[in-house]
Amino acid sequence: MKKAIATLTFIAALTLAGCGKVTPAADVEPATTATKAASIKIEDTTSADKMKLIGDKATGTSVFAITVDNKTGKSIKGFTVKSGSEEKFPKNMLQNDDTFLKNERRMLYYVPVNSEGYAIGSSDAIANEEYLIKIDFSDDKSAVLHQFPFGDLEGCELHLDKDIAYIEYTSKSDQKVSTKEAETMIASVEAENQAATEADKDDEPVYTQPVYDEPIYTQPATTQYIAPATAYIEPTTVYIEPATEAPALTEAPTEAPSSPDGGCIAGQGGGALTW
Repeated sequence: MKKAIATLTFIAALTLAGCGKVTPAADVEPATTATKAASIKIEDTTSADKMKLIGDKATGTSVFAITVDNKTGKSIKGFTVKSGSEEKFPKNMLQNDDTFLKNERRMLYYVPVNSEGYAIGSSDAIANEEYLIKIDFSDDKSAVLHQFPFGDLEGCELHLDKDIAYIEYTSKSDQKVSTKEAETMIASVEAENQAATEADKDDEPVYTQPVYDEPIYTQPATTQYIAPATAYIEPTTVYIEPATEAPALTEAPTEAPSSPDGGCIAGQGGGALTW
C-alpha cells in the first residue's frame, strides 16, 4: 500500500514538472547572504494603482511579479506562498479586510525566502525550490496549488473544479498549460494517504482508562453502652438441725450355765448351744 502511494506521488511530481520548467526570474544575479535582502526594495502600496496587489510591491532580481486572474467562481480572502524549505505557510499576503473578488485580476509580488526568512538570491536555489500556494475562499474552504511554476509564466488563471484548485497559463515557450490533471492526481494520493492513516489508527489498540470509583466512607453507628442492672439478693440461711442417731443396743449373749457334766444341759444330748 505504501509503495503504491509513493509511486503515485512520484508520478504526480513528474506531471507537474512537465507542466512548465521552473526557471529563475530574468536578470537574477548570484548574491551573498549578506546582500540578499539589500537587492530587494519594498515600495509603498498605498498609492492608487489600477490593479490591486497580492503581497507588497517590490523590485529586484529575486522578485517574482505575475498577474493572477480569479476564475474560481469564489471570492478569496487568504492567499499565501510557501517555498519548499519553509516548514509552514507564512502570513496572509492580502491586506486586512481585503478580498480578491471572483473575475478580478491582481498583481502578485513574491520574494522567495528560505526557512530562516532570508531572500533566496541564487538562481540555482530559486530554480530548484518547490513553491506551494494556499488559497482560502470566502466560504472557509481551502485549496493548495503544488509546484507553482513561477519561473515559467508571466500570468495565470486560477480555476476550481469541485475542491481542486489548478491554474492555466501560457508558458514562456508559448505552450498552453493546465495543471488540472496533476492537481487531481495529487488530491487522489493525499486522500489515499489519509485513508491509510485512519486505517492504521483503527488497528491500534485503544487503551481505556479504568473508571476510578471514589470509596464512600460510612461513619460506623455509635454503640450505646447500657449498664447492666445489678440486683442484690440477700442470701437466705436455713439452719437444719442435724439428726441425732440413737446408739445401737447390742445385747450381750446370755452365757449358758455350766453343768457339772461337761457343759451340756441335761436332756439336750450334746447339741449345740442355742441363743
